[in-house]
Amino acid sequence: MHQNERIINKLQTNPLKNVSLLKMLNSFHEVMETHLVEHGDQWGIVLLLPATAYAYDHRVYPQADYIVFLDYSCPDIFPALLPLLPAQAKLVFKLQDVKYQEALSAHFSLEKTRGFFSYSTTEGLRYSKDKEVSINHSFDDRLLPLWAANHYNKEEIEEYFQKGAFSVSIFQGDNPVSTCLAFRNEEQIWEIGAVHTLEAFQRYGYAKMVVRTAIQETLERGFIPRYHVLERNQASIRLAESIGLVPCVQLEHWINYIQ
Repeated sequence: MHQNERIINKLQTNPLKNVSLLKMLNSFHEVMETHLVEHGDQWGIVLLLPATAYAYDHRVYPQADYIVFLDYSCPDIFPALLPLLPAQAKLVFKLQDVKYQEALSAHFSLEKTRGFFSYSTTEGLRYSKDKEVSINHSFDDRLLPLWAANHYNKEEIEEYFQKGAFSVSIFQGDNPVSTCLAFRNEEQIWEIGAVHTLEAFQRYGYAKMVVRTAIQETLERGFIPRYHVLERNQASIRLAESIGLVPCVQLEHWINYIQ
């Protein structure tokens, strides 16, 4: 079995925790440097993505050399991973476990730049699809300005649709007033993102309607929904918790250089 396949198999034992690693490995395996360390039954993984490979990272971290992802089965394996990190490089660590930051901070001077919460459903949670919403399985230019408000570009969204994405929206006549996207992050996990409601139509519960319907459609397809928000976005956090989603992962970005 190829090393990357072995890495994927280990990461998929906890797909929600490791969705960022799985997504990046699937999308950028041709340019990503991958490492798997195994000592008996214990294992550790380091993924190094050139910061210029992914448009988001290149925009947000223009000075960075590499984006670093890691996971390991036991803290005892961590020392074997340290030599795999590029010396003298400007690194962005995207960490899905607070213990990883604690381990790295003994060897790097780290500054937190961003934090995110991932939410998902509890077992048995189901929603009825709201009658006011429209589900669309193809790209609709009318929705682009709303998606762009969340920094999604046309090329990125078209690629999502090519891989089976769908949008959930509410229209007033021919004009969209609220929307979200559901798109594949990796084999099992689908992201509910790009949620946006025009200011004049906020406080009507439209965001709840599109998100609930997107989650139910995702569940009916047999996938695990993931709702991912900035830790300071209280409105999105309240929306997630108000419809019964529960936090499953806290993802943090840490850098070892001065921006």
